[in-house]
Amino acid sequence: MTVEPRLRRVEAQTVLAVRRRISIDELDDHIETSMRLLESLAPVAAPHFVVYWDGLAAGKDGTVEVCQPVDERAPRHQHLPAGVVRRIEEAHCEAYVVVTRAELAYPEIDDVYDELDAACRARSWERRGAPRELYWANWDFLAMDDPACDVCFPIADPEPHLP
Repeated sequence: MTVEPRLRRVEAQTVLAVRRRISIDELDDHIETSMRLLESLAPVAAPHFVVYWDGLAAGKDGTVEVCQPVDERAPRHQHLPAGVVRRIEEAHCEAYVVVTRAELAYPEIDDVYDELDAACRARSWERRGAPRELYWANWDFLAMDDPACDVCFPIADPEPHLP
């Protein structure tokens, strides 16, 4: 697979988030459980995303944060459940590729990350943050070859003068 990354600017956004150190075997359950919990706390304002703060691989646990954008004007919960935080995800530019549900499987997803990283380096796009996956598709209706999410790297804006 050869990736052709796209660029986008992401506005600052308020998110509810659950961050845990987990193994690769716990990943799917952590994402699903965290998304359900966050959805029970506030309406979803934009697609969920998952940040991989320090890598995650077979035999290497990693810190994974499931984030749900929420309307910043919505009333704040006085008491969020243990392990849930409300924070601001800063505005940034990101390089991304769209992947299918099948490509999200481990270990295939590692190839996507490696190729996106190589494509960014080839363009001299400097990474500026932890990689993430943006989940915009409805998983209940996806076939394995359907587009499912974006794999993203925050980068230094290569064209900061553009709006």
